[in-house]
Amino acid sequence: MHPPANDRLNLVSVPLRIKGTFLPATLLQPAVTQPARFRAGLAERISQGGALLQTAPVVLDLAQVTVSDSLQPWVEACRELQVQLVAVRTDVPELQQQARELGLVALNGSERSAPAANQEEVPRTKIHQGTVRGGQQLLCETGDLVIMGSVNPGAEVLASGHVHVYGALRGRVLAGIHGDRQARIFTQQLDAELVAIAGHYQTSQAADWLHRGVAGCIALEQEQLVFSSF
Repeated sequence: MHPPANDRLNLVSVPLRIKGTFLPATLLQPAVTQPARFRAGLAERISQGGALLQTAPVVLDLAQVTVSDSLQPWVEACRELQVQLVAVRTDVPELQQQARELGLVALNGSERSAPAANQEEVPRTKIHQGTVRGGQQLLCETGDLVIMGSVNPGAEVLASGHVHVYGALRGRVLAGIHGDRQARIFTQQLDAELVAIAGHYQTSQAADWLHRGVAGCIALEQEQLVFSSF
């Protein structure tokens, strides 16, 4: 049985759509238990080129640190520094409730359970042919990302594994977005606006190691991004 004509018209003219999607977010993980020290360190990081925290969605990850009974000073520290905080990650029910009251999403702090041995996720490489233009975002959530071309200014490329750019890298590149500290970034011509590996990032303005126009590899070593030429 078909709906009446007027009902069909209403179905066609629905003013919105709901779609599932994946939006990468930056995890902000405090290494101290005092909100004041956290704020000071965060302010210093932003002044050194941490503009990504002020332009991209950020999740405050408290899963690995014991905080006081109040979440508010942590959230206020982020908001005072214009960090784009969208969620808090914790297993503490009281803190989850406080996050909701502060207008944030509450995420569980537990890591995803490992898949069964016969259901292990096989890393998959995504290959993109051509230039990634300004304003475009290219994501590979399941492995390495290979770009057979250049990444223009204003473009963003992200991968859970390595990122290979067989061309000029002039945009933003994020490797190891799920925390893989062994991920690396390879390019034939480095001129990036921002590079990041497993949450450790550096902008072109703040990077004293950035060798513009040189082919090479970026890796994470002892909490620092290190560049080596080919």
